[in-house]
Amino acid sequence: MKKQNITKIITIILAVLAFSPLVNAATIQGSVYDIFLEELDKAIVTVDTEPKQMAVSKDGAYSFEIPPGEYTISATYYGEDDTYELEESIRINEGGIYTLDLILIPSLGNVLNEDDITDFGNFSEANLSLDEEKESSNLGIIITIIALLIIILYLHFAKGHFIKDLDESDLKSETEEDLEKLLKFIKEQGGRSTQKEIRKKFPSSEAKISLMITDLESRKLVKKIKKGRGNIIILTKEGTKK
Repeated sequence: MKKQNITKIITIILAVLAFSPLVNAATIQGSVYDIFLEELDKAIVTVDTEPKQMAVSKDGAYSFEIPPGEYTISATYYGEDDTYELEESIRINEGGIYTLDLILIPSLGNVLNEDDITDFGNFSEANLSLDEEKESSNLGIIITIIALLIIILYLHFAKGHFIKDLDESDLKSETEEDLEKLLKFIKEQGGRSTQKEIRKKFPSSEAKISLMITDLESRKLVKKIKKGRGNIIILTKEGTKK
């Protein structure tokens, strides 16, 4: 009789130990969206638990049971023309139900061109010579600033002014024309382009290109996404109708 009681106690203890991770497990759930906040059906969502868990979103929704710990959750969606990706680190301290929506952005591989790949490949070599060129570069900047100050002072005192009056209507017309050309270029690139490619296409200064993109973004015609050291410019739905 005592032997049976001991066996039952051991069985109960083993059962408790076996199910304790499940009792403390947290439910991570949410939806998968693209940059326009539209739900992505059949996106592949994974989390690096042991063993690794994988789910395919249904109407954008996914769900995991995860024990406490630190994990990386990633999602990928393969569209007809684009691949969207996201990777985030999460920390689970205790059980419960948590909502984590995932907003995927276009894969960097879709917007890189040959020049970008060459730049990345030569990045390490460029860093080797950076220190050697730094001193001469700084000296050149100082000389340039001094020269500009001298020119500005000369024009200000000798001429009285150095900026011509601009016809406001002409400036506005030219700006609208430039914005239309920029929108057309982004459409020709499949609805998205890097800011670097835009600068190559248009002979305007970097500052003017940035102002044009900001103008389009304020009109909700484009969306600017930070990616690495550059920006990706993507047409919004309103922008495609222009």
